[in-house]
Amino acid sequence: MNAGIRSLVVAAVAVAAWEAVVRLGLISAIILAAPSDIILAAASDGAVFVRAFATTAIEIAAAIVMTWTLGIVVGLIVGSSHTLASATTPVLSSIFAVPLIILYPLLMAWLGIGPLSKVVFAVLSGFFPVALNTIDGVRAIEGRYIAFARSVGATRLQTYARIIFPLALPAIVSGLRVGTGLVVIGVIVTEMLASLGGIGFLISYHRTLFNTGHVYFGMVLALLMAVAVNMGLTAIDRRIGLWRMREENS
Repeated sequence: MNAGIRSLVVAAVAVAAWEAVVRLGLISAIILAAPSDIILAAASDGAVFVRAFATTAIEIAAAIVMTWTLGIVVGLIVGSSHTLASATTPVLSSIFAVPLIILYPLLMAWLGIGPLSKVVFAVLSGFFPVALNTIDGVRAIEGRYIAFARSVGATRLQTYARIIFPLALPAIVSGLRVGTGLVVIGVIVTEMLASLGGIGFLISYHRTLFNTGHVYFGMVLALLMAVAVNMGLTAIDRRIGLWRMREENS
């Protein structure tokens, strides 16, 4: 039996055991939905969940673009100045340590319960690890590289593009992983708290109705989003690694 078939057999046994545990009443169906309940939820309200999935995906994509842009730009600028980094890094670290969810009621009051408040909260959640890691990556660059760029007459923009950014990339990617994960969590959690749509809204809505199959189906879709984002980051990381190898060998 090859590895693929063995994995399928193990998965089938696990699903069958899961179904049996719920059907035999060993665990309440309110706590754990049976696989058949999840499938029934997908069959009955799949179209509704697909539309909610699209809403959440758009919010996450918009938040990721803004988080990456703001975090990297701020990190590069702050990290390039020792004085600015010394003054800013402790402040950013202190804010990052605060549970930002306490700010969401203010965002709802200012921006409403629509997508804008979700995106802004997600950007706030993901910005700090991206910016802090970028600052650390820039600060770790040896001064001789910057001195060399200046000695050959490179402009500030060329120095950032050809020296600072490539050398800081490993730290930046590390920050992107953490920050992007927080963006996904931020969007879904705020949708669960107060929203007019999205996967988080449907999870919260069906939870109040004790539709456990629908709740778990929403959780599966949310998990798929997180996996897709992580796979995208892995692909970017791999491409960056190959690019760095070509740069070093050229």
